[in-house]
Amino acid sequence: MKTILKDLKISEASFFPEPNEMFKENKNFSNEYCKGWTFNGLFVIASVRIMADGLEWLHVSFSRARKMPTYTDLQLVKRNFIGADKKAIMIFPEQKYYVNLHPNCLHLWYSAQNPIPEFSMGLGTI
Repeated sequence: MKTILKDLKISEASFFPEPNEMFKENKNFSNEYCKGWTFNGLFVIASVRIMADGLEWLHVSFSRARKMPTYTDLQLVKRNFIGADKKAIMIFPEQKYYVNLHPNCLHLWYSAQNPIPEFSMGLGTI
């Protein structure tokens, strides 16, 4: 089954990030379907797709040239490209579906319809 049903133009997306001005747009990786930004050696690309579930999903990938992004990088990207008040997920797919075009890249997914359950189970925050 095909996972991606449609790539959306940024102008068609119901939600697209407006990151903090510290992130500078990288015109080499920006077009009508995605945008790229850089900050302090961190490279971020965001795009929106309609997936097999029929929902719009924002996909944010981020990388560093010589090392895996840190947990601090992950928090920074999530806060600036998805929002501190929204849930996002990282997916660890089955091996046969694994695709990564950069060895030091992580991915976050967010849906404005937000079907992601609450996983804290009342444990509170750490």
